[in-house]
Amino acid sequence: MLQMLQPERMGREPILRLIVNFALPSIAGLLANSLYNFVDRMFVGRIVGPIGLAAISVSFPFMVFVIALGLLLGVGSVTLISAALGEKNAPRAELVLGNVVFASALLGGGVTFFGLVNVDFLLRLSGAGRELLPQAREYMNIILMGVPFGMVAFVANFCVRAEGRPAFAMGTQVVGALANILLDALFIWGWGWGVAGAAWGTTLSQVLSMIWVLSFYGRRMGYLHLRLSNVFLRFDVLRRVLALGLSSCLTELSFSLFFVLFNRGMNAYGGPIALSALGVFLGWDSLLFLPVIGIADAVQALFGYNWGARLPARVLEALKWSLLLSAGYFAGSAVLVYLFAEEMILLFTDDPQLLPLAMEGMYIAYSGVILAGIALIANSFFQGLGRAGHAFLLSLTRQFLLLIPAILILPRIWGVNGVWACFPALDIGGGALALFLLLHYYKKLGLDRCEGTAAGIKEAGSDESVLKEVSKG
Repeated sequence: MLQMLQPERMGREPILRLIVNFALPSIAGLLANSLYNFVDRMFVGRIVGPIGLAAISVSFPFMVFVIALGLLLGVGSVTLISAALGEKNAPRAELVLGNVVFASALLGGGVTFFGLVNVDFLLRLSGAGRELLPQAREYMNIILMGVPFGMVAFVANFCVRAEGRPAFAMGTQVVGALANILLDALFIWGWGWGVAGAAWGTTLSQVLSMIWVLSFYGRRMGYLHLRLSNVFLRFDVLRRVLALGLSSCLTELSFSLFFVLFNRGMNAYGGPIALSALGVFLGWDSLLFLPVIGIADAVQALFGYNWGARLPARVLEALKWSLLLSAGYFAGSAVLVYLFAEEMILLFTDDPQLLPLAMEGMYIAYSGVILAGIALIANSFFQGLGRAGHAFLLSLTRQFLLLIPAILILPRIWGVNGVWACFPALDIGGGALALFLLLHYYKKLGLDRCEGTAAGIKEAGSDESVLKEVSKG
């Protein structure tokens, strides 16, 4: 009976309590997951040195690319599964579950094959020169073998969260992160395997994460079941999943492109030592940025469920609280960076040449971060309501129309500092655009006139058609 009531919590309990209850496990899980990257960089930076740190940095854009493909399936599945549960349509939710899990395994296998065939090209594209290529190739070849396992674990975890079980989803990432820490310590520090040890630690940890999350369905712990009859791919289901996940995928893909251009710019204007500084920054950024992503992940399920259940006032309340929480967190993280940047960098390196470069980069990169949360929450809002077009427009404009001019112009003016300045340029421009779209959509649907019932939806005019679009399939 407890399992049956899990999804219905999203339509009954106070919104702020739900955001906290859902976001904290999500944040903990995401932070645990980011420890893969953080621990790899910390061990390699301290034991192998700046060149090993730079070798991991040039592999990072491809790893972001893999995450982007996972988001393509995972984000769309959250919207469809949570909306189906809101409408009490469990068979529809299970069909989405089976399709996305099987599709993630196929996609992960394809990525591994493509990466192994083109590994040197991908690394050179990302800025690896002759000095970095051998270590970067060694790291990447091993990482690629874990992609199918990591992809299944990543996508299935979205499905677990969609039915109101964020604590178990957090466990998937915690198990993988703890295993990665222990294996990195053994392989790099204990056995002296260098960057190969970091890669093997990550790959084996992804295998454990996949086993953990699939045990949720294997032991029938949830409301939904992973049935063999639902793994046969359905074009209509996948088309809807991909449409809803496209904006998040493009956002992450743009980061992959951004880091490719970023690496090349750093190498061109500052050499391998600047790439090492980037590696230090990205190690911390992967921790500091993810809590707001956790909030966005948590509220997306709330948006989807309450929109499917015809409770628009709760959708609006979730939007307001998530924007306030994200802005408050980013303000605090910016203060942390400005006060303790040196101590944060010393965890990775005490190299006298690298330390001041990394500190200056962190100061510049976090100068506009307080506005970054608006774009993240807006994406989740539009995806949760099934408005794939709005989310796509936001991602396309923010990440491409702002990114390309910034990365092409700013480094030519300020050199390495111009490359760092691309971060606040995206945060400020993207936040302003997201705020404009949210205000426009708010007025268009008349959400301020909604009272949390089906009558409120009819009063908003176009809401009913939106809800039908979310739930059709």
